[in-house]
Amino acid sequence: MPELPEVETVRRGLEPHVVGLSIEDVWVGDSKILQVEAQRLTQDVLGQTIQGLSRRGKYLLFELDSHYLIFHFGMTGQLTFRDPNRPDCQGFRRHPVTGLQRALQHAPDRHTHLLIRFRQGGAVLFRDIRKFGKVFLIEKGEDVLSAFFGGLGLEPFTPAYNLPAFLKRFRNRKLAIKSLLLNQAFVAGIGNIYADEALFNAGIHPSRKIRSIRIVERERLFKAITQVLKRGIEYGGTSFRDFVNSDGEAGSHQEKLMVYGRQGESCHRCGTLIQKIVIGQRSSSFCSTCQPRGGPQPGLCIGSRHEAAKVPP
Repeated sequence: MPELPEVETVRRGLEPHVVGLSIEDVWVGDSKILQVEAQRLTQDVLGQTIQGLSRRGKYLLFELDSHYLIFHFGMTGQLTFRDPNRPDCQGFRRHPVTGLQRALQHAPDRHTHLLIRFRQGGAVLFRDIRKFGKVFLIEKGEDVLSAFFGGLGLEPFTPAYNLPAFLKRFRNRKLAIKSLLLNQAFVAGIGNIYADEALFNAGIHPSRKIRSIRIVERERLFKAITQVLKRGIEYGGTSFRDFVNSDGEAGSHQEKLMVYGRQGESCHRCGTLIQKIVIGQRSSSFCSTCQPRGGPQPGLCIGSRHEAAKVPP
């Protein structure tokens, strides 16, 4: 599932292509992804200009003249720009399960469910093979975004994401720390990949109960979250099967991961084999030496002191 860095990568890629363009035509394939009637969507957005793009957690927002068009990528959603001055990619490789993979610009296919064409040329295509993605349309008004996103937690890289607010959200929590990180009401935008990476950076075992985690460890986790999210954005997101940016290209952060998806491989920091367990029906990868179940031990290398020398180049 695309997480904050992947959605932010798409936002940054689309922004220079679409801001200022006017919507000329809308085509809907499978309306299952729409959280609004297809007829209303096509009627309401025609002629509107894209004023800007923003992101909240894992949601991507198109600000129109009088509405917000909001995308959630679900498990396999892809949002790409089709440039009329650039040829479509021919003969691209298809994944046997997920379909399009690492394709550059492409024509609509059977997994394309929404196409927005612009008066000035070009189009945006939303493609989602598993159809868990969602498209919302809400009319502008006072506090409509606050109401829409009212259930989301702290937004990283904003003033709202500060240590006092972060620590406050630990109160009266009894579940495992990994489960808390996956709760979008805690910190918005974190999924399985970046939860595992943040816990590794902070030296916290994913199964530890929240009440066992000391203040100093919570402070390390606060910093680790923005560190791993920033790194994910820097390398254009994590691509294993489905994620591509707005140009249809894969990210490279999967080559920089410390623990996620590396079970059975050696820890970059200490050499211990990475393990995988299931917590709350979600897989969790960790290093038992750098993230001991009982908390940090004397002399254990935690944090970034040794990471810089051993992190993948």
